[in-house]
Amino acid sequence: MPAPTPTHTNTLTNGAPMPQPTPTPAPRLIPDRTFAAQGSTRGVLSTLHLEDVRDHLRTLHTHQRPEEIERSFSQMHLSFDGGRVYAQFLSPRGMGERMLVHQNAYQQMSQTLLPARGGGFLLDQSAFGAQGEKVSTLSWATFARSDEKPRLFRTILTRDPVTGEATRMIRSQHSQGYAPYDNLRYVEDLLANAPEVVNLPVLQYHNTDGAMRLRFALKPGAEITLNTPIPMLEAWNGETGRKRVSLNGGIWKLVCTNGMGSWERDAEWAWRHYGSSDRISAGVRSAVEETTVSSTGVLDAYTKALDVAIDDAAAWLERELTREKASQTFVARAQHALTDATTTPGGLLASAVDAVTLAAQETPDLVEQAEYEAFAARILRRGLVGARDGRLVTIEA
Repeated sequence: MPAPTPTHTNTLTNGAPMPQPTPTPAPRLIPDRTFAAQGSTRGVLSTLHLEDVRDHLRTLHTHQRPEEIERSFSQMHLSFDGGRVYAQFLSPRGMGERMLVHQNAYQQMSQTLLPARGGGFLLDQSAFGAQGEKVSTLSWATFARSDEKPRLFRTILTRDPVTGEATRMIRSQHSQGYAPYDNLRYVEDLLANAPEVVNLPVLQYHNTDGAMRLRFALKPGAEITLNTPIPMLEAWNGETGRKRVSLNGGIWKLVCTNGMGSWERDAEWAWRHYGSSDRISAGVRSAVEETTVSSTGVLDAYTKALDVAIDDAAAWLERELTREKASQTFVARAQHALTDATTTPGGLLASAVDAVTLAAQETPDLVEQAEYEAFAARILRRGLVGARDGRLVTIEA
């Protein structure tokens, strides 16, 4: 007689319970997310048109439906509930819509309202369960109830990672003087006011909750070859207070897909998100012309770095990056990158610059990437200065 077919599979053959999958916990705060990472990747040239970027941003704008709300903390209820953080504004009819909170907004609100490290303490306290959440909610309310100064809260619709439903989320908090200048308007201003960039190949388009970065090739795509640096124009914007509106010149190389900005004081045009945003629109064309010229200077400096040798590239890189206050983890990553197949060989100043930009590529956060790439630009400058005064060894022709 055949054995009966088992009706369940939740036990092992020895009778022990089968391990059940651990459910993924809901995020207490919404983390930084990537909306676009398009264009060239390491060793593979792929470009876009600026109109493609505009069209993507229009679609994103339609789905997110951004909205600015000016209210005070005294009329905003922040709760730690069920492992998550929610915010609600009071209305004449009672509590308003329950909104999710992005980690960037929580950090900004905590810095505005709470004592130093207060936001982290309340999160840690809420992790002790229902009682901890209750105490954290009451603690926040204690600080908020007397803060009647209006603030600007930027919100968007987002998909709740738990329910899958479209839910409004607070993405950032600012003073009332903050001037919203969204990514879509920036790209539309470039298209309308800077004809020089309209037909430039877009090497990379990255867009996250925290920042948008566009990289334009200042050469036709047919002239871009592997491992040859070219001048580029880089455009930045941040919709949540993490990055200024800026245009700067730099260089870019197909292999290590990160670039390097210029160190020249006049090479970057930047505008803070204050006052009328119309001044940004008006300045875009002049900024494009200025930064396009500056990028050539960066390329010339890199070319000179190909003729500068370093006695001990790893040790020199450690000293220079420590001077930049880079973490030991990043220093080690950059030293390891000296031996990468894509790094200029020979222990040259250009090799050190390549290694730093390659190490920066491993950092997912765009703003942090930009900080690391600034290291590369500054050590290039210092290296060239050192070579002229004898502190480095110059290769003889």
